[in-house]
Amino acid sequence: MKTRPLFLSAGFAAALLLGACDRPEDPAKTRADVAKAQAEGAQKVQDARAEANKDVAAAQSDLAKTQADASKDVNAAERKASEERAEANADVANADAKAADKVDKEQAATLRTKAKADYEVAKTEADAAHKVAGERCDAQTGAARDACRDKAKADHDAAVAAAEARRDQALREADALEQSHKT
Repeated sequence: MKTRPLFLSAGFAAALLLGACDRPEDPAKTRADVAKAQAEGAQKVQDARAEANKDVAAAQSDLAKTQADASKDVNAAERKASEERAEANADVANADAKAADKVDKEQAATLRTKAKADYEVAKTEADAAHKVAGERCDAQTGAARDACRDKAKADHDAAVAAAEARRDQALREADALEQSHKT
């Protein structure tokens, strides 16, 4: 007989504990988590942009150097053409074609670098937005929380897929530019 009240008390305590498992997170904690996620996301986006800008600047610097070198090659060929006109005309045309090829290759490399950098920034933005959305979803319960998380995942996946598509298109354009002088 003494065990019955003990079982009833244990059952009641278990029911109370299970009922507390599906309660939403404290709104103040949710706000703090969202603010933290936003700050972390903003920092990651800022870092990704800085890195992307550095990579693009380096690629553009390489392009400018290649263009200057190509211009020097063309000038050298023109000086020789004044001394030996017939032979020099062929040299100028050849140097011009090589210079254009070098520039196209460097422009293609710059396009590739920019495409990859833009993708990294877009992916970082999508990851940050997904994290913020996940924190907001934690404020909900049950099916609403699951639906919120599913939408956040779908939005993230769509943003990443769009970034990949833009990157892949830019890479194809870079390949086409590089191939334009090989035919």
